[in-house]
Amino acid sequence: MRKRLRHIFFVAALTACGIIACQLYWVYYNYKTARANFIATATLALRQSIDSCQLQQNELPNSLMNENKPSLTFMISETLNKAPVLVDSPHHRSVPSYSMRLFKVDIDKDQLPGVKAILARLLSLQHNRPLNLDTLTRIFQQQLKRNNINEYFKLTIERNKKDIMPGEIAALINFSKDRVIVKAVLKNPGAFLFKKNFLPAIVSTLLILLSAGSLFYMGRIIRRQMQLDRMKSDFTNNIIHELRTPLTILRSSNEALYSFGAAHDEQSLMRYLGINTLVIDDLDKNIERILDFSRSESGKRLPVLETLDLIPLLQQAQLRFSHVNSATITITANQDPFIVLTDPFMFDVILSNLLDNSIKYSPEEPQIGIHATKDDQRWEVQVSDKGMGIPASSLLYIFDKFYRVPTGDVHEIKGYGIGLAYVKQLVTSLNGKIDVSSEPGKGTIFTLTFYS
Repeated sequence: MRKRLRHIFFVAALTACGIIACQLYWVYYNYKTARANFIATATLALRQSIDSCQLQQNELPNSLMNENKPSLTFMISETLNKAPVLVDSPHHRSVPSYSMRLFKVDIDKDQLPGVKAILARLLSLQHNRPLNLDTLTRIFQQQLKRNNINEYFKLTIERNKKDIMPGEIAALINFSKDRVIVKAVLKNPGAFLFKKNFLPAIVSTLLILLSAGSLFYMGRIIRRQMQLDRMKSDFTNNIIHELRTPLTILRSSNEALYSFGAAHDEQSLMRYLGINTLVIDDLDKNIERILDFSRSESGKRLPVLETLDLIPLLQQAQLRFSHVNSATITITANQDPFIVLTDPFMFDVILSNLLDNSIKYSPEEPQIGIHATKDDQRWEVQVSDKGMGIPASSLLYIFDKFYRVPTGDVHEIKGYGIGLAYVKQLVTSLNGKIDVSSEPGKGTIFTLTFYS
């Protein structure tokens, strides 16, 4: 059973870790993709802005401005004429004449932006005209807004830089005599990328938390199941041990009466019958405890409330248990009489179980204290001892069915593991609660709180 549960937990843990790893990779991949797309979009916007800035800084031919039929005229060749041309001037001098062949090219409207950009670059190179950063910044911000980017960039010009580094938003100006790179530095890149990846990151985080939470919960369930399996085995072993001991006594008594003639000796007969009666009574009491626990658990055992003085009830329990292992039981109360509304039978069972546990888990001559307090809204009873105490790891489970606190080398402590579970059920039935505090080696305090 435990091996199968461990195998199930291992498979579940492996699956959950795989889901978490995939989600982390997906978030990382989304981040890298968004960052690459952002850099590509901003870089393209910067190049377009540089082209637009150069167009504004240079005067292009009027033929390109014709909206209906844009064109460019090129000079194909130039020839010097043999006969000079006489120029009408006071000196009547002659000047050489030239003839040129011109070629007109119509520009397709789809190609017009590219032609304008190339021509603007050539004119900037020809006139060595520098970029105006203020104008470029304004155009660049407008271009970014068209691409739904509202972040603030600072533009800088870097000269004689060899290459553009990966991940930089920069553009090479290839119409300058010197190697010039325009670089755009985002003021807060993390905030922009966070906004772009916020929703995927939230979804992935939720899935990761759900996977981790499911794994944690499954681990607790499996661990709890393993613990219940162990407690069931312990309960079975305890039942067998508790039944085997009285059966051994009964068998021995029966053999003495049947085989050794003890039945003919009146004194021996009465002694063996007395022993058998005590054993049978003890068995009957244990069976009744289990049945009472079952009835209380199913809700069939309802409290019968009475108004009574609690002090005599505490004194009866003190008298009953003070002879066990020479226990010293001290009773204190802040009121006398101590009038409460409760079920005397249920409260006696609660107190008896707590006293029995205190005696069993204490050294020789146990010292036990019962302290009762009361106010207008509630009343409390504390049962404290100076016994072996309860480890912190066991405090969460002591009120569970069949759970028994590990006692190490102490093997003589008998029980079924239902006493404290039964106590908690009865306390709850009486509209109360039970708390426990303990320190190994120093003792345990059970606090019963009932509301008026």
